[in-house]
Amino acid sequence: MPGKGTRVQKKTRGQYHHGNLREALIDAGLKLIARFGVRALTLREIGSQLGVSRMAAYRHFTDKAALLSAIREAGFTLFAEALEDARHKAGKAAAAQLKAMALAYVRFAATHPAYIEVMFSWGEDRSEESRKPNPAGARAFGILEETIRQGQASGEIRAGNSTLLARVVWAQVHGISMLRLATDLSPSGEGQKFVQFSSAILESGLLLNE
Repeated sequence: MPGKGTRVQKKTRGQYHHGNLREALIDAGLKLIARFGVRALTLREIGSQLGVSRMAAYRHFTDKAALLSAIREAGFTLFAEALEDARHKAGKAAAAQLKAMALAYVRFAATHPAYIEVMFSWGEDRSEESRKPNPAGARAFGILEETIRQGQASGEIRAGNSTLLARVVWAQVHGISMLRLATDLSPSGEGQKFVQFSSAILESGLLLNE
């Protein structure tokens, strides 16, 4: 995090296209968070990096909480798309879908740490905006819960409350991601092997014996 009186190197003007300042502010915010964390984020600093006036930034976001809300929404949207894509490519078997989604989750967290910090930064952002329901976040969890329900309907997954079962799966994969227990996610990497191993352990409690 920058110390008191320390400013991130200022960018020159013209770093964004006319009419696209909102996206440029979000992108600059993500880069600042990636380097220094959520606490370092200020609209003044971002505006300075982009070479725009403070008022220009405030025309798009009234305060830091509004910018964090936009970053959170964008992050969960990309995250949900990653989960959906992984599920779609895995085929129809519930076990394969869950395993693919687990890998997609861990990979997203490793690739987009700044998004993840904002998406799950309950302690950092205590604004009223952060407590509002997040449609994109609900969609991401809904994809997992739907996979559980479909597996139950096909006789692959044990009966039970699909929401609670989905939370168990989410908690395990989120823990792997946040603790960075799977860093090498290459096809033969130890990280991917660990995620697959963890998925197999979890599946032993979820999947019905044939």
